[in-house]
Amino acid sequence: MSAEAHAAGAAPVQAKGPEHLQAPEQEQGPILAPAPAGDPRVLVAEGLEAVLPSGAGVGPWSGEILAGEQVLLLGPSGSGKSTLLRVLAGAIPSHQRGRVTGTVRLFDGTAGDPADGMAGGTAGGPHDGTAGGPHDGTAGGAADGFAEGAGVIDPVAGGVLATAPVLGHLGQDPVDGVCLPLIADDVALPLESACTPPERIGPRVHEVLSAMGVGELAHRSAATLSGGQLQRASLAAAIAARPRLLLLDEPTAMLDAEGVAAVRSAVDAATDQTGCALLLVEHRLDEWAGEQGLDGLPARTVALDRSGRVLADGPTREVLTAHGPALREQGCWLPREIEERVGGSWPAEPAGSAEPAGSAALVPLASATPRSEVLLHLRDATLGPPGPSGRGEGSVLTGVDLEIRAGRLLAVVGRNGAGKSTLLGALSRLDPLRAGTLEGAAAGLVLQRPESQFVADTVEDELAASGASQDVRRAMLERLDLADHASQSPYRLSGGQQRRLSLGAMLLADRPVLLADEPGYGLDRAAHEAVLALLREAADAGRGVVMTTHDLRSLEVADEVVVIADGRLVGPLAPAALLADDALLRRAGLRVADRPGSAHADDPAPRTALDPPALPRAPLARRDPTVLLGLLTALSIVCITLTDPAPLLVLYALLAAGTMLGLRLGPLALARAQAPFVLFAAGVFMVNVLSRPGHEPWPDLPVRVTSEGIVLGAALALRALVIGLGAVAVVRASDPGRTMTSLRTHAHLPARIALALLAGQRLLEDLPRRWATITRAHRLRRPPSADGTPGRLGPRAMARCAFALLVDAIRSSTRIAFALESRGLGTGERTQWRTAALTRADGALVVGVVLAVAAVLALAG
Repeated sequence: MSAEAHAAGAAPVQAKGPEHLQAPEQEQGPILAPAPAGDPRVLVAEGLEAVLPSGAGVGPWSGEILAGEQVLLLGPSGSGKSTLLRVLAGAIPSHQRGRVTGTVRLFDGTAGDPADGMAGGTAGGPHDGTAGGPHDGTAGGAADGFAEGAGVIDPVAGGVLATAPVLGHLGQDPVDGVCLPLIADDVALPLESACTPPERIGPRVHEVLSAMGVGELAHRSAATLSGGQLQRASLAAAIAARPRLLLLDEPTAMLDAEGVAAVRSAVDAATDQTGCALLLVEHRLDEWAGEQGLDGLPARTVALDRSGRVLADGPTREVLTAHGPALREQGCWLPREIEERVGGSWPAEPAGSAEPAGSAALVPLASATPRSEVLLHLRDATLGPPGPSGRGEGSVLTGVDLEIRAGRLLAVVGRNGAGKSTLLGALSRLDPLRAGTLEGAAAGLVLQRPESQFVADTVEDELAASGASQDVRRAMLERLDLADHASQSPYRLSGGQQRRLSLGAMLLADRPVLLADEPGYGLDRAAHEAVLALLREAADAGRGVVMTTHDLRSLEVADEVVVIADGRLVGPLAPAALLADDALLRRAGLRVADRPGSAHADDPAPRTALDPPALPRAPLARRDPTVLLGLLTALSIVCITLTDPAPLLVLYALLAAGTMLGLRLGPLALARAQAPFVLFAAGVFMVNVLSRPGHEPWPDLPVRVTSEGIVLGAALALRALVIGLGAVAVVRASDPGRTMTSLRTHAHLPARIALALLAGQRLLEDLPRRWATITRAHRLRRPPSADGTPGRLGPRAMARCAFALLVDAIRSSTRIAFALESRGLGTGERTQWRTAALTRADGALVVGVVLAVAAVLALAG
């Protein structure tokens, strides 16, 4: 919707609570009064409207949310659901440019005072961070601490930090929702910001992680987790500090049935036990509702139309009954009960299966293949994720025997972490088999995040990169409904448009087999049906198509389905047979299974947040990082003062011996670790030997070598080696988390700096995975080799991948910064969960090093 249309839009829909389906339009009232003590209101909005620079917007909306109330925010893609949540979280305009009009207030449950309760504009007036001024995305009035007046918070004027004490937020991208390297530390962050006593933080972290079904992940690195695990961990952090309002943006998009049930149970517990209110954006309504059907959804629904206007606000059953046909027409998923009531099938037949008038048919495979011919055959294979990183742990598949046939669409289902993506990686030949053989045609793979596969600057050029002629490209643009976006950047398309573009580009690559990893992930009904229609038509055109999914509705277009359970493949079998087999559905993670506990009796109990972090075995690695840094600093100062090579050589020998013993390193490993310092030291030595004036002991040499140069060069080289070896020892003995904890405890490093550095470490740890994803995706776009292996990347392609990684890292850093602020990381007071205590061993190490250095200096003197 255009900015002008929003600026001149209709009067807001007023809703005072779930008892009103849609109240008559009314003018905006005076400024919202602060809540008196005991007021049940959590949020009150008057004429709230947001318009982004692109012209898209949402609102106006007037209404309130009460303590303990659950509200469903429903609307088609592009209607502004996520925008509204970001406004309420304080992210617009503090983190994202946009114009916000009207008023919105959050109440923290304490008494308010008009004199000091609110900072911001008047009702109905645009905000700019000052009273009554237009808010155009510039900074204004952001809170620097945790308190915002006496009980009343203005998200627009105060920003994310102002809302953090009372609000928990979960965004759409779970990868950047976890902002610290260790999961337990990330969940503890909002508790520290809320000044929770340290002794209560560990139990609370364990409680919320266990409620999400991921209690054993407390001490895992975020870089080793799957998307579904990260989604659960992010939600645990959002509810840890018991916020008054929880904003969830598609919290189940990457979860299997058990994950959905765990998330729903934890959210219900939060609302029941603490009175937390919920504003939920969710496509998978039947999965969220569970066996309760329509009664399992939030009792109240705010429905938006495609333009972002409020269609209705009231009891969920009434809203969906009255507006279900309109919402379905605009592309929204509806609960099964409503679908049947409005006359639609469930799951619905893909909308794209009946071509709209004037659309182009899907381009058939250039070399037609007889239907049911085997295109790809995986025989007696053992599969696993590539590399030693540990990603995909537990996802190894054995005894895999699978045929991909022409003209058939095969669905692969299984719970999170079962190995669905691992199977596609093997079928695409991106990942080598651990055992077995793969024979047959080349396969194209569309990844979960289609933007990682874009290789051109415009939509049309993206299709051209597949090598198709101009006529074929234009026909595909029409078929994808992207003709009006031909000159637009593919990164500016919606999620559904990006998914269709990525599929279209891979179809034009003319590969006999098409693989799609979770093609319906995060899409509304219209986009989901369009993507499934493309896959169905690709099979009908003679290709072999394989898609992974955890969505029962996707099985409607499949010819057969394979279930991954317990490391084995079950099937292929007919979708109807799977849907009729309740036990197999539970094994596949498509229905909630009984969980008697799969751990063996002799398995060690998983470590949780109640357990302290595991200490390394190496003696030096157990020492306090601040002590090690202090010793390194002192040793460096001593080295700088020495000009005699002899004591420096003795110090180097002692330090090398201590490092090998203390870190249990062999001589070869120590030499490899020092290689950069050795090269630097050699350069320093040669420069001084050849350039320093003085006595020449070997005048007959072709180059001038002086005694002074040898002595000074050796001293400088040994100085570099000693300091370099000390740095290697400290880095190997300390991990970033322990180091920041120690510096906060002993050196009083501000928490904001320490935690920001750890967030940077989190991003750095994830860069190898992001680089692998981008390079793998770009390899898939290149012509395959004769054996079907994806093509190698040349220098230009690698440079483009590097640029894509840079852009991705910048985007992630902004999202991580938002996540840090949403957890309350400011300059206000906070507690510290984990502290670092000095031990006698630390003191003994200091005394030993001091005595050793003193002895060397005494002997040298």
